Amino acid sequence: MTQLIDVVRAYFRGIEQGDLDAVLACYWHDALQIEWPNRLKSKGDRRLVGQLVADFARGQRILSSQTYEVQRFAETSDFVMVEVLWKGELAIPVGKLAPGDQMIAHSSIAFDFKDERIVSQRNYDCFEEF
Repeated sequence: MTQLIDVVRAYFRGIEQGDLDAVLACYWHDALQIEWPNRLKSKGDRRLVGQLVADFARGQRILSSQTYEVQRFAETSDFVMVEVLWKGELAIPVGKLAPGDQMIAHSSIAFDFKDERIVSQRNYDCFEEF
Protein backbone atom coordinates (compact mmCIF):
# COMPACT_ATOMS: atom_id res chain seq x y z
CA MET A 1 0.00 0.00 0.00
CA THR A 2 1.30 3.44 -0.93
CA GLN A 3 1.52 5.95 1.86
CA LEU A 4 -1.04 8.66 1.22
CA ILE A 5 1.46 11.39 2.10
CA ASP A 6 3.34 10.30 -1.05
CA VAL A 7 0.22 11.12 -3.09
CA VAL A 8 0.01 14.51 -1.40
CA ARG A 9 3.69 15.18 -2.12
CA ALA A 10 3.14 14.15 -5.77
CA TYR A 11 0.18 16.54 -5.91
CA PHE A 12 2.29 19.43 -4.59
CA ARG A 13 5.16 18.53 -6.95
CA GLY A 14 2.74 18.55 -9.91
CA ILE A 15 1.58 22.05 -8.98
CA GLU A 16 5.16 23.26 -8.52
CA GLN A 17 6.17 21.87 -11.91
CA GLY A 18 3.07 23.15 -13.69
CA ASP A 19 2.13 19.57 -14.62
CA LEU A 20 -1.67 19.46 -14.77
CA ASP A 21 -1.74 15.76 -15.69
CA ALA A 22 0.30 14.89 -12.58
CA VAL A 23 -2.08 16.94 -10.42
CA LEU A 24 -5.19 15.35 -11.94
CA ALA A 25 -3.71 11.86 -11.46
CA CYS A 26 -3.90 12.48 -7.70
CA TYR A 27 -7.66 13.21 -7.77
CA TRP A 28 -10.70 11.00 -8.01
CA HIS A 29 -12.82 12.04 -11.05
CA ASP A 30 -15.53 13.70 -8.93
CA ALA A 31 -13.32 15.15 -6.20
CA LEU A 32 -14.36 18.31 -4.38
CA GLN A 33 -11.97 20.99 -3.17
CA ILE A 34 -13.13 23.50 -0.58
CA GLU A 35 -11.13 26.64 0.08
CA TRP A 36 -12.32 28.27 3.27
CA PRO A 37 -12.51 32.09 3.35
CA ASN A 38 -9.15 33.84 3.25
CA ARG A 39 -7.53 37.11 2.11
CA LEU A 40 -7.76 36.13 -1.57
CA LYS A 41 -11.24 34.68 -1.46
CA SER A 42 -13.34 36.36 1.23
CA LYS A 43 -16.26 33.99 0.59
CA GLY A 44 -14.11 30.91 0.04
CA ASP A 45 -14.69 28.58 -2.89
CA ARG A 46 -15.95 25.09 -3.76
CA ARG A 47 -14.56 23.47 -6.89
CA LEU A 48 -14.98 20.20 -8.70
CA VAL A 49 -12.17 18.81 -10.85
CA GLY A 50 -13.36 20.63 -14.00
CA GLN A 51 -13.07 24.01 -12.30
CA LEU A 52 -9.69 23.04 -10.86
CA VAL A 53 -8.44 22.65 -14.44
CA ALA A 54 -9.51 26.21 -15.32
CA ASP A 55 -8.09 27.60 -12.08
CA PHE A 56 -4.78 25.80 -12.70
CA ALA A 57 -4.29 27.74 -15.95
CA ARG A 58 -5.28 31.01 -14.25
CA GLY A 59 -2.78 30.34 -11.46
CA GLN A 60 0.01 29.89 -13.99
CA ARG A 61 -0.73 33.38 -15.37
CA ILE A 62 -0.61 34.92 -11.87
CA LEU A 63 2.45 33.08 -10.55
CA SER A 64 5.90 32.61 -12.08
CA SER A 65 6.60 29.78 -9.66
CA GLN A 66 5.36 28.29 -6.41
CA THR A 67 6.58 25.89 -3.76
CA TYR A 68 5.02 23.81 -1.01
CA GLU A 69 7.16 22.93 1.99
CA VAL A 70 5.51 20.27 4.15
CA GLN A 71 6.10 21.24 7.78
CA ARG A 72 4.31 18.26 9.34
CA PHE A 73 1.56 15.78 8.58
CA ALA A 74 -0.74 13.21 10.12
CA GLU A 75 -2.02 10.21 8.20
CA THR A 76 -4.60 7.47 8.68
CA SER A 77 -5.80 4.81 6.26
CA ASP A 78 -7.94 7.30 4.27
CA PHE A 79 -6.97 10.78 5.51
CA VAL A 80 -3.97 13.12 5.49
CA MET A 81 -3.68 16.46 7.23
CA VAL A 82 -0.66 18.61 6.33
CA GLU A 83 0.73 21.92 7.46
CA VAL A 84 2.59 23.59 4.61
CA LEU A 85 4.47 26.77 3.93
CA TRP A 86 3.43 27.95 0.48
CA LYS A 87 5.43 30.54 -1.45
CA GLY A 88 4.41 31.94 -4.80
CA GLU A 89 6.49 34.27 -6.94
CA LEU A 90 4.16 36.73 -8.60
CA ALA A 91 4.03 37.32 -12.34
CA ILE A 92 1.57 40.20 -11.87
CA PRO A 93 1.02 42.78 -9.10
CA VAL A 94 -1.23 41.72 -6.20
CA GLY A 95 -2.04 44.23 -3.48
CA LYS A 96 1.22 45.88 -2.36
CA LEU A 97 3.30 43.18 -4.07
CA ALA A 98 4.95 43.67 -7.46
CA PRO A 99 5.87 41.07 -10.08
CA GLY A 100 8.82 39.07 -8.74
CA ASP A 101 7.74 39.49 -5.10
CA GLN A 102 6.76 36.47 -3.05
CA MET A 103 3.32 35.84 -1.65
CA ILE A 104 3.43 33.55 1.39
CA ALA A 105 0.74 31.47 3.09
CA HIS A 106 0.80 29.20 6.10
CA SER A 107 -1.76 26.51 5.34
CA SER A 108 -3.36 23.42 6.75
CA ILE A 109 -4.89 21.14 4.16
CA ALA A 110 -7.10 18.12 4.89
CA PHE A 111 -7.27 15.39 2.25
CA ASP A 112 -9.77 12.50 2.18
CA PHE A 113 -8.87 9.50 0.03
CA LYS A 114 -10.52 6.61 -1.76
CA ASP A 115 -8.32 3.99 -3.43
CA GLU A 116 -5.24 6.19 -2.86
CA ARG A 117 -6.71 9.15 -4.76
CA ILE A 118 -8.04 12.42 -3.34
CA VAL A 119 -11.84 12.57 -3.07
CA SER A 120 -12.04 15.78 -1.07
CA GLN A 121 -9.71 18.52 0.02
CA ARG A 122 -10.22 21.38 2.46
CA ASN A 123 -7.74 24.28 2.44
CA TYR A 124 -7.26 26.59 5.43
CA ASP A 125 -4.93 29.30 4.09
CA CYS A 126 -3.44 32.11 6.21
CA PHE A 127 -1.72 34.61 3.92
CA GLU A 128 0.96 36.98 5.11
CA GLU A 129 0.28 40.68 4.51
CA PHE A 130 0.14 41.70 0.88
